[in-house]
Amino acid sequence: MIAISDSIFIDGDLPVLYLKRLDGIVMSDIHIGYEQDMAKRGIYIPNVQKKRFLSVYEKSLSTFNFKKLIINGDFKHTFEKLTKQEKDELSEILSRTREDGIEVKVIKGNHDNYISLVVEKFDNVELMDSMEVDNLVITHGHKTVEKKDDKTFILGHEHPRLSIRDRIGYVKRFQVFLSIPIRDSSSKIIVLPPVGTYQAGNDVTMFHSNYMSPLIRNYGSLENAKPYVIVEGEGIMEFPELKLLRKIII
Repeated sequence: MIAISDSIFIDGDLPVLYLKRLDGIVMSDIHIGYEQDMAKRGIYIPNVQKKRFLSVYEKSLSTFNFKKLIINGDFKHTFEKLTKQEKDELSEILSRTREDGIEVKVIKGNHDNYISLVVEKFDNVELMDSMEVDNLVITHGHKTVEKKDDKTFILGHEHPRLSIRDRIGYVKRFQVFLSIPIRDSSSKIIVLPPVGTYQAGNDVTMFHSNYMSPLIRNYGSLENAKPYVIVEGEGIMEFPELKLLRKIII
């Protein structure tokens, strides 16, 4: 188990944070319903998003034995409505959490329109715009957030990955957690990797304009950002700051 910040841990190859003080995990960007949305566009892909979520959830439950699950945005995928796939699969997932006695907080992401039509049916689920506990601020990342001192901001939204090129030009891509100091502040940002199988990721760089989250674009000290690389089936590796990786990252 690796302490990524004070009382915040990562373990195994899981794309989740364990918050010890809350006895809970945070995950982001599941994008339930992605397959049906792609099928509507004529692209037919295997239906695996729910299976991937349940696999991560079950492995996390075994690893951390948590009592609280925080979904930090983009639980569902389709912007303009709640699709049948989303309704059915979200209901199945939330029924499972209720059976397990897990308290669920759903932080609204930019894809989570109409999700209230599902979550309002579950007494173990609360829908929120953001969540602040002690020095932790959990928010999806698509909206402008006020900069504060002595805070740890936990974001999703970016789908961060690290793309590394070796000497012969071969590129290997890894999902990562990204820990970013905030300039002229005692605060930091921790960016979650996506849970969704098809949310392949956006390359981590030192260019502020490449990031979608206003908090990162405006205040992130990207040269001092540190990636924690997930090697599926193996574990998580702590890498040096991006300024020391500039010659090998794309």
